Amino acid sequence: MSNMPNLRLALRSLAKAPGFTLTAVLMLALGIGFSTSSFSVANAFLLRNVPYPESDRLVRIFRTTEQSATQGHSPANLLDLRRTLTSYTGIGIYSGQSYALGEPGQPAEHISGVSATADFFTILGVQPRLGRGFAPGDDAPGKPLIAIVTHRLWVRHFGSDPAVVGRQIRLDSAPATIVGVLPPEFDAPLVWGPVDVIVPRTLEPTFATERSNPWMHSIARLKPGVTLRQAQAELDTFAARLAREYPKENGRDGLRVVALYTSNMDGVSRNLMWLMTALSLTMLIIACANLASLQVARALSRAREFAVRAALGASHRQLMLPLAAESVVLASIGGALGLLVALWTNDIVGANLSINREPGFAIPLDERVLVFAAVASVISGLAFGLAPAWLAGRAPAGEILKDGSRGNTGTASHHRLKRALIVVELALALALVGVAASFGLGAQKFFRRPLGWNIDGVLSGQIVLPYNRYADDHQCRAFTRSLLERLAATPGVERAALGNGAPLYELGRLQRVVAEGRPAVEQGREPTAATLSVTPDWFHTLGIPFQRGAAFSASLQPEDPRVAVINESTARQLWPNEDPIGRRLRFADRDQWITVIGVVADIRLAVRPESPETRLNLFLPYVQTPSHFLTVVARTSVPPETLAPTLRRLVAELDADLPVENAHSLRTEADLSLTNVNLIVANLATSAVMGLVIAAIGLFGVISQLTVQRTRDIGVRMALGAQAGDIARMILGEGARLLLVGVVVGAPLLLALNELLRRVTSEIALPGAWVLVGNVIVLSATMLLACWLPARRAMHINPVEALRAD
Repeated sequence: MSNMPNLRLALRSLAKAPGFTLTAVLMLALGIGFSTSSFSVANAFLLRNVPYPESDRLVRIFRTTEQSATQGHSPANLLDLRRTLTSYTGIGIYSGQSYALGEPGQPAEHISGVSATADFFTILGVQPRLGRGFAPGDDAPGKPLIAIVTHRLWVRHFGSDPAVVGRQIRLDSAPATIVGVLPPEFDAPLVWGPVDVIVPRTLEPTFATERSNPWMHSIARLKPGVTLRQAQAELDTFAARLAREYPKENGRDGLRVVALYTSNMDGVSRNLMWLMTALSLTMLIIACANLASLQVARALSRAREFAVRAALGASHRQLMLPLAAESVVLASIGGALGLLVALWTNDIVGANLSINREPGFAIPLDERVLVFAAVASVISGLAFGLAPAWLAGRAPAGEILKDGSRGNTGTASHHRLKRALIVVELALALALVGVAASFGLGAQKFFRRPLGWNIDGVLSGQIVLPYNRYADDHQCRAFTRSLLERLAATPGVERAALGNGAPLYELGRLQRVVAEGRPAVEQGREPTAATLSVTPDWFHTLGIPFQRGAAFSASLQPEDPRVAVINESTARQLWPNEDPIGRRLRFADRDQWITVIGVVADIRLAVRPESPETRLNLFLPYVQTPSHFLTVVARTSVPPETLAPTLRRLVAELDADLPVENAHSLRTEADLSLTNVNLIVANLATSAVMGLVIAAIGLFGVISQLTVQRTRDIGVRMALGAQAGDIARMILGEGARLLLVGVVVGAPLLLALNELLRRVTSEIALPGAWVLVGNVIVLSATMLLACWLPARRAMHINPVEALRAD
């Protein structure tokens, strides 16, 4: 039997109730749209495979420590791993690297690159769009340098020139020949970050004994039929062997294999994304409960229509189908409009999303997302359509026709259902608003916490000194000395310094330390400190106060005894209740002792939580521990951004092939890095506000309907002397009782979700139980306002007209 008559009847019925139809479609579109958008973000980051052949077999192998599960490998460990493991068809080696791209007549441009072994593209299964990939032997020592450029660099820098293959460029002033252009599918920022060029990685003979510097990474392809569990079991055996044979470097380390497409996502980010999706779905559930309540009301108002049809012989199924068809129509329209809402939301989120500090990220609506939207639409239609349709088919036709009125106020079970739906809405709204408020307030408090240093009024920029032109420490020192002298003499610059990192994202390289005179600790269990190499004015430039001792002397020489400045946490842990000045420490993998000459206050990262190992800080003098990776900082008396061109000019005067990356104020850098956190807060706030508004609309609708149904009762009460205030209290009391039950049901849910959120974001201190009180107040005020409107209307009922209408 065709359902077209039911669909036509549903369309006519919905057309006769435009207010209900528009409300239903709007709520469904917003609910399905926001939940689909949240799911599409989680899908893009967590579920989509990378665009490489048989990508489910592609993995990364990480070194794990007690502090981190995503560490790189030392060259010697990685070479042993390549020779020993049998679960893989190939294990490639790569490392990230920055280059200065130079061409005749053009200023040097900073680009991001990867240096990889010759089997890199074979393992990935990627074929260049133009030219060729790596050939065997391209990574052999002494071979001429070749480069394969990514699609994004080909478009941005070379203008999509098809003749680029064979072109000569300079990378860090070294001549290189472009031999290929990668397809756009290789550009996978979630995996590699923004990559512009890939060059061969030569495996030097010295790598075979280098076990203390974990700077290499691996990409591997599992053999057909090998599972992650099997590969992990082999890695566990190999890691145990490394720990036995090289306890000094690997004593407490492990190895971990991870699918490539999720390898860059930490547990906190993953859990937050699923939490956002769940809360967006909560808003959809609130909308469906609201629509179910409205549909029940519509079914009761059409009770006489259904009774007449039943009296004429319509079956229970025939009575249900028109209302079911209405739900299908509403869900279909709401789902279609929800996809438009999701597209619009994804455009906004993607435009403001920052991946590896690269703004803009496409969030597609792929097949998985479309299936999610379709399933959400179908389930939504069932959720708000089944109960009203069932009630319509079960209505007592004889009693309704005997009653003679057009509608029906419904039985006690009908009223209990509507009240139960409102309670569900209120409970979920309380939980939704509470979680959004907890995370928003916690994040705001966290990122406004005292840092221990002054982020404002500081210009920052990153420079990478190429190894081929700054081969020895003397050249690095000479460059940095000349740059700081010129920068300090620049008008508007009060102080200038540099180090090999800045306390925005990291506090330096992690190294295990041993304190002289302290009890011996098992190898691999030594305290871990974040180490930075800095110039003498670093502390004063960033406003880091000294607690004891002094900064490095400007006259310090490379051959002088090694010295260091530590922070208070390091002093407390290594020398509790003692004066650390003059004490000595060393790195666990070295024998040279370092004397402590100063203690500074603890500092905190500006844009991410500190992990336990970064709370111990060790500052070394740059003159004794030079680095090729430089962060220049300058405290200015003018807006820092105005001096960014000056910084670039000063660097170019010293070396025309050195670009300056991220020349911004530290405040600008911090704000850019907080973009993603702000997006999460905005997403949660939007879902909470929408859920609160929808719940308020639902309560308003139920109380309004109850008021209409009790018009005669109100008229009788007023005729017997009840005052307007008595009527208002009666109506508000009905709403208050529903609100109270909703709070009682929702409070445990909110507390449970808060505890879950606390575990997911353990480094961010969330508000305590008082957030429940605050959210109850917000929910109560909103809901009582929704009840006040029908109560106000009831206060002005004319008792004569109310009694006559009956």
